[in-house]
Amino acid sequence: MDETLDGKLAFAKTEATDISMLPKRLVRRPHMFQIVEGDIPPRTIPLTRDTMVVGRSNQADVRIMTADLSRMHMRVERTRRGFKCIDLGSRNGVYVNHVRVRSAILRDGDHVQLGNVVLMYHEGS
Repeated sequence: MDETLDGKLAFAKTEATDISMLPKRLVRRPHMFQIVEGDIPPRTIPLTRDTMVVGRSNQADVRIMTADLSRMHMRVERTRRGFKCIDLGSRNGVYVNHVRVRSAILRDGDHVQLGNVVLMYHEGS
């Protein structure tokens, strides 16, 4: 910025000719769960579909092999407000941030407990 004769600030003319520093495409990170506790190895579970079932069954979209989980323990589905977790009548229940729920809209950083397994939810970008 330069000062004019009357004391006001004026912006210098600039040209934007080099846009090579702009990214060629935006990299998007999917919504995901991260296993942070339990008797299974830690891993990341991307939520790539609109509806996914978590449980021990071969038919579950996300298989977590621990005796504390029901065969079809929880459904995760995309809604207009974000991802929602729904208890499918599991024996040990679904807890979001230490509160037992039948269903709940998930927010970034929420902890979802299924038996002895704790998943941390991460919103995508």
